[in-house]
Amino acid sequence: MRKEDLFNYIGSVDDRYIEELFEDEVKAMPKSSDHKSWRALAASLAVIVVGSAAMFFGLGKADMGTTDIGGHTTKLPMAANTVVMLDVNPSVRLEVNDRNVVVEVDAVNSDAEKITADISVVGKKYDDAVKVTVNAMQKNGYITELKNSVLVTVVDGDEERAASVRKTVVDTIVKIDKSVGYDISILSQTMTGDSDLRELAEKNHVTTGRIMLIEKICKLNSEFSVDKLVKNNIQTINQLLVYTGVPETVERIGEAAGVVPEKIRSRLKFDEMSGDELINFTCALSDFYTRLTDYYSEDDVVKQIGFVLDIKQGKDADGKTLWGIIAESRNHDIGSQGAVFGSGDTKVKDWYDQHDIYKVSKFVKGLLDIAA
Repeated sequence: MRKEDLFNYIGSVDDRYIEELFEDEVKAMPKSSDHKSWRALAASLAVIVVGSAAMFFGLGKADMGTTDIGGHTTKLPMAANTVVMLDVNPSVRLEVNDRNVVVEVDAVNSDAEKITADISVVGKKYDDAVKVTVNAMQKNGYITELKNSVLVTVVDGDEERAASVRKTVVDTIVKIDKSVGYDISILSQTMTGDSDLRELAEKNHVTTGRIMLIEKICKLNSEFSVDKLVKNNIQTINQLLVYTGVPETVERIGEAAGVVPEKIRSRLKFDEMSGDELINFTCALSDFYTRLTDYYSEDDVVKQIGFVLDIKQGKDADGKTLWGIIAESRNHDIGSQGAVFGSGDTKVKDWYDQHDIYKVSKFVKGLLDIAA
């Protein structure tokens, strides 16, 4: 191991505690045993270093270390942790020491367990750990060109450090954009503490960062509720923010994929939809994209190998709002796809492939004729 790497493994101790130890040992030194006393001091300091390394390897706590000095056990405060949270649907927490090294990884939900099982980031600089984690989410299909949203939350009692770490994490993910050939839409925010959000986050198996974002959205739109939004992944939430607006304390870089164009939103009167209708519509449309990419390769779909997407709105005989979506193929060798879903649906309920696409075409045409 290189010397500079070793220092990354050692939890740091505030200089003033080293100074106090030094002064205490000097005061306690008999004049006739200078050599032994200095050796004892060196041994004490060595215990601090070894104890800090043990803390890193999981043998101690991240926030406090203990050592035996002068015949009694003393607690020494170690570097305060920064927490970096990454939410997609997998929710991963990275605890970082003041040397910018990851000392602990926490998989907050079952999707995150699939990610953390495939990576090893403890001991890495946090920006490298973020890169490895995001790459693993891409490999496992959680981040794609059609599902391109990530939430970054940094928790640190020092606002300036939190802001600095956030910038580094966002910049790291932006660099990944360039290597994969598509943009990742990054929502980011900072917090100085999260203890008041932990119970709700643990109950829903998400990070406190996701809970904080959802609470900010609910404050902007009273029709949304935490219970409703927390069931959705970050892609859906990011799409909703395109329609409703991003909270002031949240930054976004890159556009969310799969968003309904402004022209169609205006035609479908998005601004008149209730909160539940807007959430359900966004979820159902996302389900349509998923079904489409399951049928064909995602690479083909996102490059629009001949698909022209269109959404029409109408009502059934009972007055329920229905939407028909058709992915019409320009290529005769590739069949068109279509689906119908209603205002209470979070998934498409009627799906038609190229063999019976005429059914959805006729259905949607009839639906629109009735609505007109």
